[in-house]
Amino acid sequence: MKKKILSLTLFISSMVLIFADQIDDNKNKIKQIDSQINKNSQKINQNKGEINKAKTNENITLSQVKDIDKNIKVLQAEYDAAEKKYIDILKAIGQNDEQIRKSITEINRQSEIITITKSDLYKKIKIWDKIRRSKQIVDMFSGSNIVEQSRRQHDLKILLARETAYIQVVEKEKQGVEGQKSQVENVKAGNQAEAAKVESARSALESKNKELNAAKQAKNVMIAQLRTMQKTLITENKKIEKTNSQLISEKKRLEAQIQAIIARAIKEREIAMQKAEEEKRRRAEEERLKKEQEAAKAQGERDNTDLAGKKPTGTTSTPTTKPPTQPKTTTSTSASTTSKAPVYEAPKGTGSLIMPMNGSIVVAFGQEKVAGLKSNGIEIRGSLGQSVKAADSGTVIYAGALNNLGSVIIIDHGNLVTVYGNLAGVSVSKGTKVSKGQSIGTLGRDSISKEPNLYFETRKGVNIVNPMSYL
Repeated sequence: MKKKILSLTLFISSMVLIFADQIDDNKNKIKQIDSQINKNSQKINQNKGEINKAKTNENITLSQVKDIDKNIKVLQAEYDAAEKKYIDILKAIGQNDEQIRKSITEINRQSEIITITKSDLYKKIKIWDKIRRSKQIVDMFSGSNIVEQSRRQHDLKILLARETAYIQVVEKEKQGVEGQKSQVENVKAGNQAEAAKVESARSALESKNKELNAAKQAKNVMIAQLRTMQKTLITENKKIEKTNSQLISEKKRLEAQIQAIIARAIKEREIAMQKAEEEKRRRAEEERLKKEQEAAKAQGERDNTDLAGKKPTGTTSTPTTKPPTQPKTTTSTSASTTSKAPVYEAPKGTGSLIMPMNGSIVVAFGQEKVAGLKSNGIEIRGSLGQSVKAADSGTVIYAGALNNLGSVIIIDHGNLVTVYGNLAGVSVSKGTKVSKGQSIGTLGRDSISKEPNLYFETRKGVNIVNPMSYL
């Protein structure tokens, strides 16, 4: 019988160890997935930041481009106006040049005529002067009558006066032609100076236009780069989000497996405990029947002894012995009618928890730390090395490291289970009985935010519950 009990105990212990190993393995997988999810989430946030920065830069660039385009339009209008003026001036200069060329030709022609006429007049004057002074003229005058001499002398004076007046007219005309020529030259010089200014302005505008075209080209290159970067980041984000979704699904699947393992372990423990209880009752019944049989046998022997000591007086009566009581048949009690035994012995908690540490709550229950995955507990901000206390009396069922949560302590309070994560050190071990408010470890840093945040989670059986409902 003792062997059976020992075997049953060993079976229960082995089942607990097997399920515990499976739970630990799956917890490790979940923590690894959590770590990958957090890394991916950080990368997503980083990429989103880069996308927003790229969008900001793009908006700034587009604003600058709009300003450049406005300047281009203004300068282009100025350029077009200057170019039109330049062309008009060139046309006017061309027309003036043609007129100047004709005027110069006419002036030169008139100058030549004036020069020839003047030369002829001077020659005539010289000739008449010679004639006047010639002795023959004197003789001619002396041989003629006075009237004739006077008439001829008068005619000569008139002729000389006319020639002199004509010379003066020709000289004035020459001066006028020279003045016109000077004016034409001045106009030509002014037109050339204006054309030089316009050409200089046109050259400056062309240089500015080249700069603006270069700015436009640089703008287009920058916009193309920003859009390519944005497209790349969006594509990468979609890949990461897809991977994150797969990891979240995997985590949920593993959590369901853990819950199934825990439930199965509880069921197996209950069945084992039920079998042990039935075995105990069976042994008690066998012991009772054995004692009854032994008592009946002893009574029978005593009765026989008493009869043997008496002398027979007549009819001998046959002693009646009490028939042995039949053993009661024990039936297996169903799990539904048998009181459920806990997986392990644990003192009952009060059902009212205290804050495991002084500090402010920085992550609420159900808050999304990773897109699509809500927090199963709360996070309390404290200081490094700060003492962490048991929220209620209970038994430590786990004390050690878990991926992404640093050192972790799990306490069973009978009616609740509490989880303490992100610890720098632990001062209890598995199986330790703790009292409410007892120090169980010291605070470390969160593996993601690097802040001194205590992770605190509560469960009712395998179900996650809001810690704030019990604090």
